[in-house]
Amino acid sequence: MENLTNESYTFKDIDDKILILDYIGDSKDVVIPDYINNKPVVAIMREAFDNKKLEAVVLPKYLEFIDEDAFYQNHIKEIVIPASVIKIGGGAFGRNKIEKLTIEAEIDFLPMFCFVGNNIENLTIPASVTSISNDCFGENKYLKKVTLPECLLEDKKNIFYGCDIDNITFIPI
Repeated sequence: MENLTNESYTFKDIDDKILILDYIGDSKDVVIPDYINNKPVVAIMREAFDNKKLEAVVLPKYLEFIDEDAFYQNHIKEIVIPASVIKIGGGAFGRNKIEKLTIEAEIDFLPMFCFVGNNIENLTIPASVTSISNDCFGENKYLKKVTLPECLLEDKKNIFYGCDIDNITFIPI
């Protein structure tokens, strides 16, 4: 299947669903459309927005999959993971400037380096998350307050490597 292109993206149409392969636009503030060619955007593939100097991103509402390093090394300050997301790859939002992270998705796993090296200050992990890999939130030097599902009690040191957290609250699941 051949790659398709519009003014902002290289993408694939698979089973009437769109997978974004690469961002080729010029804007540093990106609103990824819910639809391309009247088909829902369901996946952002590996490194599609990697090192594009982005400052802001709004994810599409039908997005299901964010691949490894999809938004790695940008200048994004705020991100909302929509409820439709079922999987996020390692390093997906690593090395940005994220200060505010909202996870609306009821995902159960966050992989290694997913949000490493950001500027998150307050973090709430949804109760649906039952596993987080080492260094998922490592090197968030401003991280001071964290709320985690109780099941992650044993893993907290590995998840937050290089962080100086003042307050961790555990919520029962």
